[in-house]
Amino acid sequence: MSVLKSTVTELGPDAFFDDYPILILFNDSAPPGLREVCVFHLCEVDAIPLNFLSKGSKIVFGNQEYLIVDIGEVVSSTLHELGHMTLYFGLDEGAELMAGAALLSPYKVPSVKVGDVIQFIQ
Repeated sequence: MSVLKSTVTELGPDAFFDDYPILILFNDSAPPGLREVCVFHLCEVDAIPLNFLSKGSKIVFGNQEYLIVDIGEVVSSTLHELGHMTLYFGLDEGAELMAGAALLSPYKVPSVKVGDVIQFIQ
């Protein structure tokens, strides 16, 4: 088992959506138009290795553990290059997962605050 840790450094003022169960992770490279809706994090390494996460991997926010049940084909590269991935905590029936996104279970958005540790577990 491999574990990479990242620390939440900032929360955009609109990072939590009342009616849509997602979180958008970015390192400090988020485009200006997205900064308001992002959860910013700083990884303990320069970049998360390519192909580090896959179906069955886990992401832990503090003590809240989630299983990756589906993952888009570009998550690996965007997470590596930009610290970016969109996390879905449930999808509407018939909706397709975006290429830069992962579907996590359980289907409940975690509580996240500045200073929290995010663990990416392979």
